[in-house]
Amino acid sequence: MSRVHARRIARIAASLVLIAGAVYLARAAFQSTMTSGCALGCSSHGDIHAIAIIGVTWGVAIAVGLATWLVARRMTVRLAPDALFAESLMIPAIGIALILPITIHMPFVLGLGDRDLFDFWVGASLWLTGFAHLVFAVACAYRGYRLARAEPAWSPRVIYALTVVTSCFPFIVLFAIPPALVALTALPFLPILHRMEKIANRERAELADAPEQLPHARVI
Repeated sequence: MSRVHARRIARIAASLVLIAGAVYLARAAFQSTMTSGCALGCSSHGDIHAIAIIGVTWGVAIAVGLATWLVARRMTVRLAPDALFAESLMIPAIGIALILPITIHMPFVLGLGDRDLFDFWVGASLWLTGFAHLVFAVACAYRGYRLARAEPAWSPRVIYALTVVTSCFPFIVLFAIPPALVALTALPFLPILHRMEKIANRERAELADAPEQLPHARVI
């Protein structure tokens, strides 16, 4: 198996862990807020365990990605040049879009309080900006899909603007705090979105130059 395909499989495996961790965190936050009966995501006594969930998610994702890459490098299966191309861009985009924003928030919130405050923050974020996170994840995945097909894709600026506008509803009445937070949190994703195109172009070029992709002569 080529190095390119091994990287693609590793990215997919690691990103599936990120998605699972994000879903588990959202489920824990939802259950906590339903139990507490607080409309804005109140949690009590750190019952979400958000810090542990986020930490374990990233740790397992890195370990799974590395292990998958090592195994895939030793496989002898020959795949088509475009095999898993779109998936290896779309799935990582979804995983990173779902888990990285709250990961970015974590050190800042912990600087203001303890794990109980961060659990409250996670619960509140689920209700205030959860829909914007989903829109962002879908938009990033769509960009990856178009890049894999070598078609014009939404630019990082368009995705950024769409995400910020989405975050205005329905809680813009809260002194525009949700859109402001989303706008600040989404800034680090702009270089990541640009990086997607570079990865797509690099892998397409690598496979085009690979010897195993050249036509084989047939002796008659």
